[in-house]
Amino acid sequence: MKKSLISILMLLPFMVAAQKNYTLTGKLSDLKGPARAYLVTLQNGAWKETDSVEIKGGKFQFTGKVEEPQNALIAIKRSADQQRDNLSFYLENSRITFTGKDAIKDATVTGSVSDRENRELAALVTPITNKIMKIQNEFTKDHGVVEGKTVAQKKEAQDSLTSHVAQIKAIQQKFVETHLNSFMGLYTFNHSVLGSHFDSAAVKPLFYKFSPQLQSSPLGQLAISRILANEKRAVGVKIIDFEQTAIDGKLFNIKSLRGKYVFIDFWASWCYWCRKENPNVIKAYEQLKDRNLEIVSVSFDESKASWENAVKEDKLPWLQVSDLKGMKVKEGLAAMLDIKAIPQNLLISPEGVIIAANLRGEDLPAKLAAFIK
Repeated sequence: MKKSLISILMLLPFMVAAQKNYTLTGKLSDLKGPARAYLVTLQNGAWKETDSVEIKGGKFQFTGKVEEPQNALIAIKRSADQQRDNLSFYLENSRITFTGKDAIKDATVTGSVSDRENRELAALVTPITNKIMKIQNEFTKDHGVVEGKTVAQKKEAQDSLTSHVAQIKAIQQKFVETHLNSFMGLYTFNHSVLGSHFDSAAVKPLFYKFSPQLQSSPLGQLAISRILANEKRAVGVKIIDFEQTAIDGKLFNIKSLRGKYVFIDFWASWCYWCRKENPNVIKAYEQLKDRNLEIVSVSFDESKASWENAVKEDKLPWLQVSDLKGMKVKEGLAAMLDIKAIPQNLLISPEGVIIAANLRGEDLPAKLAAFIK
């Protein structure tokens, strides 16, 4: 009996840890008048109020539990003011304190490791991001280039942008490599190192350096699922067999084009840069359609009317297909191939193997012709 009691006592810390929750304590020393605090979290991609409490004597408290750290907001609403005062932070199962005067937006956050690490990373990246925004504001407006800039000025600006983006990627890569036991390290890996374009062969070994606990977490499982999906559209891999509905309502299967070179163009009516690229694709089609090349445009629209109108407006004569599921549905083609941004494209050999990816620009016909034997 005594041994059993000792065993239970030894296990108690682990039992407590398994049931660990969060306690959020707010202390706004100069807050006057009636007010209410709201905890707002992301649920199914939308911000929703998770809890709310009345602020008494400038103090409030929330308790609860999250499966893994997540971005959240504390919002303060004064009874005499319809405007809310917000503070973004990373919510995790720990004791987190918000200390301020009369506004939560200026409060200091302590107790959340994820929030602290995120702010440390932001302090390194934000100054470079500000430089990028300054250049973009100076040289572009409504997707167009501001007039009056010389060729030399434009080149200098582009070189600066390229350098700044490389600096940010290097900072994020180093952060991940030095935070392999940290949720924020995994979060940065998933959102920055993976991003919308990545080489699955290059990032996969880094993923497996994370702790087993992080690898098996929901975010870890999301990351590896993206890597595995991305592998399905890597150069040298056979394209997956997929079906889509053509714009005329007939069912299309990619296997029906075996024996031909196939240029698969992923786009949508709402994608500015996709529509901007269409004239280049038209030029390639006109020059190469008699050289055993077929073009298939896969739309990630959700509205058939918008899709059809864009095809007519841009005068696209080749095969147009879509599942009309957009880019967010888990069983859609975008998810199957981990396509997070468009425009993107793949060039498929007559044997069904991916031989090139993301060829674009005014010289698209020449780029495609180089692969056609």
